[in-house]
Amino acid sequence: MINILHTPQNFQPAFSDGLFYTISADTTDKYKFRYVYNIYVDDNLIFEGKATPNSYDRGVIDVSRVVNTYTENNPISWWNTTPIYQHQTFPFSRPYQDAVVKYQVYFGYEYSDSPLGSVTGFTGVGDGLGAPAVDGGVYKTYYGTYGVNGRATQENFNFSPFVLSGTPTGTYPTTSGLYLTNSPRIRNIQESEYYTLGFSNYYLDASTLSEPYYVEYTFYDDTGSVLSAVTLDNITTNGGGPRTDCNDVYQSIYLEVNTGNTDYNIMYVGAGPKNLEDIMPAGTVQYTVQLFGEFTGTTTPVIPTPTPTPTPTSTPQCICENYTVGNPLEQSAVFTYTDCNTLTTTTVVLSPGQSTTVCACSGSVQSESLIQIVDGGYCGGNCVCWSYSVECDALSESQCRIDYVDCDENPQTLILNVGTSQSFCGCEGGVTVVYGQTTVTEGPACGVAATPTPTPSSTLSPAPPPPTPTPSCAYKEWTIFECVTGICDGGICTCQGQSETTVYTDCSVTNLINPGTAIYTSTLLTSPFVGDFVQSGCIYSSTGSDVTLVCCIGGPC
Repeated sequence: MINILHTPQNFQPAFSDGLFYTISADTTDKYKFRYVYNIYVDDNLIFEGKATPNSYDRGVIDVSRVVNTYTENNPISWWNTTPIYQHQTFPFSRPYQDAVVKYQVYFGYEYSDSPLGSVTGFTGVGDGLGAPAVDGGVYKTYYGTYGVNGRATQENFNFSPFVLSGTPTGTYPTTSGLYLTNSPRIRNIQESEYYTLGFSNYYLDASTLSEPYYVEYTFYDDTGSVLSAVTLDNITTNGGGPRTDCNDVYQSIYLEVNTGNTDYNIMYVGAGPKNLEDIMPAGTVQYTVQLFGEFTGTTTPVIPTPTPTPTPTSTPQCICENYTVGNPLEQSAVFTYTDCNTLTTTTVVLSPGQSTTVCACSGSVQSESLIQIVDGGYCGGNCVCWSYSVECDALSESQCRIDYVDCDENPQTLILNVGTSQSFCGCEGGVTVVYGQTTVTEGPACGVAATPTPTPSSTLSPAPPPPTPTPSCAYKEWTIFECVTGICDGGICTCQGQSETTVYTDCSVTNLINPGTAIYTSTLLTSPFVGDFVQSGCIYSSTGSDVTLVCCIGGPC
């Protein structure tokens, strides 16, 4: 009977000394004894081998030289379903094929009963005859290398520093939360360079989970002050995955993508100036690229009972948000959403190339097609007016920016210096911290100010108060980033030569990217703005009287 004494680690690079098994069996009175093994990669038999026992009757079977020929280092990546050059990744991409493979080894043995007798093959299980049948387990390996102890008897492979979970230790961690590289954590780079970083992702085995939920790029000027910060989710529509929505949690995705899947175990994030030119502000002299994990929700999927007992429920709360949904496919696509006003599910069919904007409950837009879904911010409909107190913490490294929707359902931006605070009234669920270390306190509902008591006069009845003047609005002012040159470089959506531009609309406009929005270049609202501009990570085209979605940054044109 075969005994397995040593196995590789569950997730280990193919180009290393540690991809071996040590097995044993009873070799007493057995002639011509050899261990027999079969190697499977992705469930396909790719190698049949034999190993002579060493002086301790052990079989030491190194599978690295066989398995590493099935791993690949390909210059092409997948951006969602679109192939791109790996060095042009932004923000995320995944290997084109076979950077990570799954392998499994079965063990048995063969021997003869006499010195001159014929050899018989045994399964390794009891006295059964046949092909190797002792399962060594399922493991994953990837195209890479890792330093090991020079003494072969003390192999010491440890992948845990590269598993993105828990809290890294120190400002510049060296033993946890690491990218898959031995590059210095601080390095110089030319403005003309592309650069990508690899990282571990999703279930590396049935229990080891790497959880990089999003990347944050922070840009600094020559004084060390923050110019801007951009956060992008690791989801399929940003080139990542396997999460398809920013509300998904890794622990529930295994129902759709099983833990043995290897497509998403190694991912890439764009980190060079050329990768980031669409989001890098002028005056940047240094920047950071940092992955973050943020677990929310339950780790156990909800299993419905066969006969649920109906119980009274409260009316569900709906946070209304604008969603621009585009269909880049060559066939029609269907999506559903929960209407913000009626709280009913609505189904929409989009023709090829068509886009539309809907006011839907947050997170309710769903589709089985590979459509583009862009969250355009709060759109009103059920505003519950609450009081908020916001403080830019003293420990924050920069100013703090807070976007919110006031109680008249107009979007507002608040910039606070470090150590300062401000209170305001806004729609519940409409407050977003864009950057900075900020404390947001939600107070009671904002009430209507009491009518002041009139001062008594010598007359028998108070004089009527003067009429309150009705405020007027001539126009709304918006700041956009116009795409000065081409927006489609090599089939990938980009915005080159961005120029900050001020445009104007009438006062009824609540979202600049809504279809049918008329945009002007002057406060008189007489000169139409015609051109392409960036908003919410996508490029839109204005004809002056209408706005349409062109493409989303980094995606296909």
